[in-house]
Amino acid sequence: MMNVEYRRGVHLPDCGLWLDPRDPSAMAFVSHAHSDHTGRHARTIATPVTLRLMQRRMGALTGEVIALPFGERRDFGRFAMTLIPAGHVLGSAQALVEAAAGSVLYTGDFKLRPGASAERAGVVPADTLIMETTYGLPKFVFPPTEKVVGDILRFCLEALEDGEVPVLIGYSLGKSQEILACLAEEGLPAMLHGSVASLVEIYREEGVRFPETKPWKASEAAGHVLIGPPSLAGSRVLAAIPNRRVAAVTGWALEPGAAHRWRCDAAFPLSDHAGFDDLLRHVENVGPKRVLTLHGYAREFARELRERGYDAWALTGPNQLELELPRTRIEVPGIEFEERSESAPDGLDRLAAVGDAVCELTGRLAKTRVLSEYLRDLRDEDLRWAALWLTGRAFPPEEDAPHGAGWAVLKSALLTVSGLGEGDLRAISRRWNDSGKTTGEVLKKVGGGESPSLSETAGTLRQLRAARGPHAKSAVLADFFRRVTPSSSRYLVKILSGDLRIGLKEGLLEDAVAAAFGVEPSMVREANMLLGDLGEVAQRARTGGLEAIGLRIFRPVKCMLASPEPTAADVWERLSGRMLLDEKFDGIRAQVHAAGGRVEIFSRDLHRITETFPEIVAAAAGLPVDVVLDGEILAWANGRPAAFFELQKRLGRAGGDLFLGAEVPVIYIAFDALHIAGQSLLRQPLRERRHRLEGLNLGGTLRVAEQRSPSSPEEIEQAFDAARFAGHEGLIAKDPDSLYLPGRRGGAWIKLKKRFATLDVVVTAVEFGHGRRREVLSDYTFAVRDESTNHLVTIGKAYSGLTDAEIRELTAHFLAHAKNQSGNRISVEPNVVLEIAFDAIRPSSRHASGLALRFPRIERIRTDKSPADIDTLASARRLAGL
Repeated sequence: MMNVEYRRGVHLPDCGLWLDPRDPSAMAFVSHAHSDHTGRHARTIATPVTLRLMQRRMGALTGEVIALPFGERRDFGRFAMTLIPAGHVLGSAQALVEAAAGSVLYTGDFKLRPGASAERAGVVPADTLIMETTYGLPKFVFPPTEKVVGDILRFCLEALEDGEVPVLIGYSLGKSQEILACLAEEGLPAMLHGSVASLVEIYREEGVRFPETKPWKASEAAGHVLIGPPSLAGSRVLAAIPNRRVAAVTGWALEPGAAHRWRCDAAFPLSDHAGFDDLLRHVENVGPKRVLTLHGYAREFARELRERGYDAWALTGPNQLELELPRTRIEVPGIEFEERSESAPDGLDRLAAVGDAVCELTGRLAKTRVLSEYLRDLRDEDLRWAALWLTGRAFPPEEDAPHGAGWAVLKSALLTVSGLGEGDLRAISRRWNDSGKTTGEVLKKVGGGESPSLSETAGTLRQLRAARGPHAKSAVLADFFRRVTPSSSRYLVKILSGDLRIGLKEGLLEDAVAAAFGVEPSMVREANMLLGDLGEVAQRARTGGLEAIGLRIFRPVKCMLASPEPTAADVWERLSGRMLLDEKFDGIRAQVHAAGGRVEIFSRDLHRITETFPEIVAAAAGLPVDVVLDGEILAWANGRPAAFFELQKRLGRAGGDLFLGAEVPVIYIAFDALHIAGQSLLRQPLRERRHRLEGLNLGGTLRVAEQRSPSSPEEIEQAFDAARFAGHEGLIAKDPDSLYLPGRRGGAWIKLKKRFATLDVVVTAVEFGHGRRREVLSDYTFAVRDESTNHLVTIGKAYSGLTDAEIRELTAHFLAHAKNQSGNRISVEPNVVLEIAFDAIRPSSRHASGLALRFPRIERIRTDKSPADIDTLASARRLAGL
């Protein structure tokens, strides 16, 4: 049978052909015009309709474009290809590829149920079936199309009869046209969002019959059914429609709570993908010798097929974990799985395989099972490192120090080992946008064959940290890369970056430790809160030593956290009128540990930052008793807090920097005491901890936070205004009887931090994201207008606040309106307006505006506004008080 590889797309190396690749390639088949399948390739094969839709969505296509009609068999030399309808959207195709080694049928996205706006799917026999399995679980069996369409029509008719405006939300290509075709049965008048209308035009030209439609207009919406893309959910554009009744049309409507997640009144399970029953039927109809699954529940569906007697494997994800043989590599002739490797029993390759499995799995229980089995099997000397690295830390707290191996060092090592030029390495890095995956890709043909144990890997990390200077550090990395497998090198770099990007939260890892060693999860959480080192917690869980863990000086604990409330009345109600108020400082949360003349300072994430603040160290060294204090480091000037941006100048700089203290003076304000004079205070109520703290008589660089006890919500409001006037962020209200609960965010501490104003800005540049967002443009640089010059001036960058669907829609838009690219940054036409919320706005030399936003986040896409409507630099300066 034909050889098959998966590398961000299906590759048939014997044919020199890629199927729906995500990266530019020499020759590619594109199954349909959705943005997650399209791309710019040297040679593109697709149906004529798909090419038309691609051009409408992407602009002019590059390279050689090969239009292949359905049913026409065309010889490409090393292979022949015939396209068969896929039924997904108009023009979508399955590809039958025939070569000397056999035949492959690649489905792309497909569905067997007949639709009203796309060709009906066909079927042909093939040796290998490569199929999309988005809905590959038994629970995803869709109701009859007629019933779902009837329910949608009933929803629309009832809304219209009640004087409301029905709004149907579905993808702009495929789903929206299917919805529109359904409305024709009742002759319902429709209005289309612009992104839908432009594609409906092509559908009409291709012979699909639709009712007459009007452009989307809020003032004339009454009496019409509105159809728009998912990005409208919760948007201002939708909010402008009075008396609306909104429904999402999506296959995921079979999941509980779908309407709530889509912020709609209803959800209807009309899908452009095959359900579980149709997936099985397609396999039976094709009659393949081998089935390879992709996307969605690929591993689960492959396992289902194996149980039914098929030779079936998931192309994405480690199949060996499906069979619960975590130390065994499964050989499947003719298939090369993504980044698979032969793992040593407890080596770094196996950690990589487990990490990849967790990344692919959906569901907390499945991830916990894989992790717990892995941790249980590890040797004692490797257990601590595995658990620690899976939390994203390279070293335990007592060894915490910068390793100094940034991108420059990594780049030097990769160039040395691979022999690549800088341009080639830059292109690979830009494609992956992930230092770990870039490393694996660069070294896959030049790396060694060892899989080092985790203890040996820890030795390499220590050696790297101890090496002096970039050249020496690069040499340590290069030696490691030459000896070990590309998979091991990839994970070493992930560990160094502190970002595994596998969708693993620490709470889930705590559950896995508890399951691995048969202890209560609450005990693991408590121990981790106190130690801040899940590696040591795992070792103690194995040996039964969790009960003896307590607060130890020079071992930082996680900070107690506060829950938010928007109003003083809500704060008063939550704490039943009994509270102590602290100011919420705009600085760096820090613990100060001092005993016997030694002082250490730890940040909120438990990293050691002692050398950065020598004046605090000097002040704490003179304390008469040993202490552990919880508080905030503030930049301080002229008797009041300075901007956080000033404090940032101190971060990462050593205390020996000349004139550092004079340039950006700081103070430490303590608001809690966790340990005094050999006694842990964690189980003492807050009022007692405060009493002990105030008894230290701190002054000068070390101070105690002022605290007050309000008698009404009005006094809380007054205190909030006073705190903001003094330069602080807001207030923290605390239950005086509360114990200190490390790492927990409960109801004992409440923060009142009212939202600041928002700005309407225009996006001027975009970047691809990281981790699961590395293939979409999710980082947005934005600007306001300088009215004195009429030029756009940058004021910030944001990447949070939008849904995945909105990001996908914007990615397609920005790619179609790109101006030029420099590295990972793409300049775009300034035509997308965003509303940005933020906590503060401060002077800054980082941006052309002279301002920067603190904690910016995207509130919504303002499709109702044009770039002419954005805020001005003068309005931003007024908000900043300048």
